[in-house]
Amino acid sequence: MDTPRILRWEALSKRRFDAIDRDRAVVLLSCSPMEVHGPHLPMGADALEAEGLTERMLRFLPDRHRDRTFLKLPILYAATDTVPQPGSLYFQPSTTVTVLADLGRTLAAQGFRHVVVGNFHGGPRHFLAIEKACHRVQRRHGLAMISLFSLMISRLTQGTSNLDDVLGTIPGVDAADLVGDTHGGVVETSQLLALHGDWVDPEYESLPRSTVETWLEAKGSPRPKAGRGDPRRFLEMLRSYRAGIHYFLDETYSGAPASASPELGERFLDVLGGKAGEAVTELLDGELRPEDCHSPIWKLRFLFLNPIMIRLSNRLLGFQNPIA
Repeated sequence: MDTPRILRWEALSKRRFDAIDRDRAVVLLSCSPMEVHGPHLPMGADALEAEGLTERMLRFLPDRHRDRTFLKLPILYAATDTVPQPGSLYFQPSTTVTVLADLGRTLAAQGFRHVVVGNFHGGPRHFLAIEKACHRVQRRHGLAMISLFSLMISRLTQGTSNLDDVLGTIPGVDAADLVGDTHGGVVETSQLLALHGDWVDPEYESLPRSTVETWLEAKGSPRPKAGRGDPRRFLEMLRSYRAGIHYFLDETYSGAPASASPELGERFLDVLGGKAGEAVTELLDGELRPEDCHSPIWKLRFLFLNPIMIRLSNRLLGFQNPIA
């Protein structure tokens, strides 16, 4: 199936731009970090995957939307909660909100009606910042601007970045490899092999499986298990989050990159792209409202985005970001 034509914003002349029907145009933007992804993946992995997923999504749009103009803006890498290693670039959530809100305002003033912001970075402070900007633009300017990542995790993972249930049944996938696969593992390495194989270091084939759980076990401090309703559950979640943060001070990936392949990457992209295509079709058809495209933790955005709460949570977690 052919992908609908995509126009690169930076390559357009004034004459070509003026010929665009902005009522039917869809602006595409990838907002993901420049961030360390193991010793084997390019720094722009998240942004490249966001672009790849958005473009794959277009293949699954029905005929009634395939003749729309799709305008792709350059990658925006203002993102927070990046892996705290040299090479990652760190921005405050408020920066992401301001930049995206400014972008939405100028697009609305020029007559555009739909903006899809792609992302493949699971830090809640980042995707909630995107949601906040989209919400502000929609409320103030009437532009249907959505966070595709937030909509996807709402539909597929109940608010987490864990893709076990979504991708675990794909032929060729070992479900065990998806446990703890949160950064630079089999999912991301496979997608990058499919999208930009020349940018993936062949070293990935020799990297051992490494996760927060294996790291804690090696230190002799496995995470305690508290069931639903157990009063210790909140403390367990806090310890779990703290462990994840401190893990990435030592390690640069989490998962099993050696199990990756470009064939798996194509299957991952097709599954996720198909699901994204279904959701965006509903949006373009008017069956899905922009205000219904939030993640399940949208209602907790104050805890994640308020500057005072950010400083307080970092203090509680005992975390000082060495690159911020």
